[in-house]
Amino acid sequence: MRHPADETRRRLGVLWSGLVAVLAAALAANLAAPSMAGAAIRVALGRSFGTGDITVTVKSWPAPALWWGDIGVLSVAARSLRVGQLDVAAFDAILTRVDVDPGLLYGRRVLAVRSIGSGIARVMVTADDLARLVRAQPAVKAVTVRLSPGTMILDGRVTVLGTDIPAVVAGHLVVRDAVHVDLVVDRVTVMGGLPVPPDVVTRLASSINPVLDVGRLPFDLRLTRVAIGNGVVLLQAETGRGPAGQAP
Repeated sequence: MRHPADETRRRLGVLWSGLVAVLAAALAANLAAPSMAGAAIRVALGRSFGTGDITVTVKSWPAPALWWGDIGVLSVAARSLRVGQLDVAAFDAILTRVDVDPGLLYGRRVLAVRSIGSGIARVMVTADDLARLVRAQPAVKAVTVRLSPGTMILDGRVTVLGTDIPAVVAGHLVVRDAVHVDLVVDRVTVMGGLPVPPDVVTRLASSINPVLDVGRLPFDLRLTRVAIGNGVVLLQAETGRGPAGQAP
């Protein structure tokens, strides 16, 4: 016959083993939360961006908050991707206090963002990708794009008052609104050095703007700044302070 004290110790041992197993499972789940959340977001963004070259890092405290869709910091870095109609060389974003739908994220690999505290992103577009957009405009034909710090140059044929003329257009970029960038024409040079009346320059600028339309950026990002470097256009965008939609 088993002694009562032995039975008590046995039950305590089983209880202790069960408690340890539960704690170990909880710890393992908490440790796995960042990697699982990052992997799910990477799949969702890769499907939208059309690229597998994506790095995602998520942080949250406490870690179990990730299972509820509460992401403290979300960092995204993608290369050679597509955003709307725009080919993008690089996209980097850091977002804070991101609230997502956990059921959609972990169950279907869909990134449905409910709100974002704040965020900033950088979008890099090359001269070749920008040239493809510019060539799609009726007023510009057979154009090449050259980018140097602060200056954008279009070299090709432009249509002014119904006439195609060879021209070199030089200008700088400004943000028009949350999704559009305009080219401010600083000078126009036509074959033979003929003078270009100011009203013609104005008509030309109107016909080619907006020179860049980013469409709907992921995470409800809105353009805030634009800069021109050597061979690239650098766009800065921000988001936050309110509800967000489906991302991207």
